[in-house]
Amino acid sequence: MVPGSVASVIWLFGVLAVLTTFVIAAVSIGSTTAGLAQRPRRSVYDLEEAVDWVADALPPTLTAEVSYDDVRAVLGWYLDYLVYKGLASPATAADLGEELVLVPEDERVGWILGRADEAAAGDPGSVLTDEQVLAILDANAGYEQSIGAVGHEVG
Repeated sequence: MVPGSVASVIWLFGVLAVLTTFVIAAVSIGSTTAGLAQRPRRSVYDLEEAVDWVADALPPTLTAEVSYDDVRAVLGWYLDYLVYKGLASPATAADLGEELVLVPEDERVGWILGRADEAAAGDPGSVLTDEQVLAILDANAGYEQSIGAVGHEVG
């Protein structure tokens, strides 16, 4: 075999390997992108970001009464409730299903107020009034709308 033809064959195999790799990568990326485009956008609730956002959205009279730790506690109870109802997961890749889950407002509020009462019984220094908890939850609704986690109320 002529030395020049061996180099040509090696060069040809190199080009074919690069092209094959590119085609495989393009098909893989394309199919993954198409699959993700069909899924609804997943909202990620960042607790620390939510605490800052909610604390900034509270009325000035309330910010003088509650601390960041109080806001974090209420939002933590709220997230616990969502996990309890199967509407949220600490794992970002968890499949929560597509079935409709109804969450009555009074059930959610009652559950969180119950957790606040339990915390107050365990630590009398951390007593939050029902009005303070409700104000934090109302401000949290604004945060959830800002990240696209919830939409507007359907009539």
